[in-house]
Amino acid sequence: MQVLSAHPRQKTGFSACEPLPCRLGQISFMNSLPVVLPIERGYVPLDAEVVLASPARLNALFAQGALDIGAMSSFYYLSQDNLTLVPGLSISCLGPVGSVLFFARVSPPELSGKKILVSSQSATSVNLLKILLLEHYGVEPLFIACDEPDLVLADVSGALIIGDRALGLDEVWEGRFYRQDLGQWWHETYDLPMVFGLWAARSEWVEGNPEKFEEISAALVLAKKLGLSELFASVLSESGRRSGLSQSRLEGYFRGQLNFELSQGHFSGLSLYRSLCAKYNLFGS
Repeated sequence: MQVLSAHPRQKTGFSACEPLPCRLGQISFMNSLPVVLPIERGYVPLDAEVVLASPARLNALFAQGALDIGAMSSFYYLSQDNLTLVPGLSISCLGPVGSVLFFARVSPPELSGKKILVSSQSATSVNLLKILLLEHYGVEPLFIACDEPDLVLADVSGALIIGDRALGLDEVWEGRFYRQDLGQWWHETYDLPMVFGLWAARSEWVEGNPEKFEEISAALVLAKKLGLSELFASVLSESGRRSGLSQSRLEGYFRGQLNFELSQGHFSGLSLYRSLCAKYNLFGS
């Protein structure tokens, strides 16, 4: 296994008879460590070039044909018709997710037309916030995408913070601003899992490499199982090194907030999310 940056090699410069390694995209956030760490450290052998990047960057690489299989935002998966889902694996929640947080200076009904900074790294979370604000309050703020939304320094009314940064800022900002965990908001509204990320492959690649698809799919699911059991202590240790958060907070995050399954309930949640995105024409935005 070779781990690359967010810029995988293009399929050029190889002999016509030399098989090209599979290009596997993996999310670089801590929420994916139970799947990423066992593969990175060689506990799950995998013949692939691994590209670590944000969900938005992985979405773009899939769109460019620069990845064969890997993680992506649910929004991107639902917007495409040429992807084959990896079974049994997702990044979801069945309540609070802990790392997709909306903070605002005013209450949601007052946000119509106001500026909200949103992360440019996750299409699923941004569109989820649009849906929930429209469904509950009928408000349409002005969304401004940036790498690191900051409600403290910027002259804006709200900020959507995701990933590792959300975990770090939660205790700092809670109590200062209106706070809403989008996973909890979704689950309390619809009583369904919220699926933020999925693993899938380009269907054209799957057709030409069916055995490789099965092999990598099985390896990803095995990595998840190991990352949440025998290697969980290593996942906590690496997460603590990256974030500075306590082991008890991180254990609550991975075991009590994140969910990595892909059940019928998850598919129902995905279906509802797709229909709400279509209702508000978000796939074309």
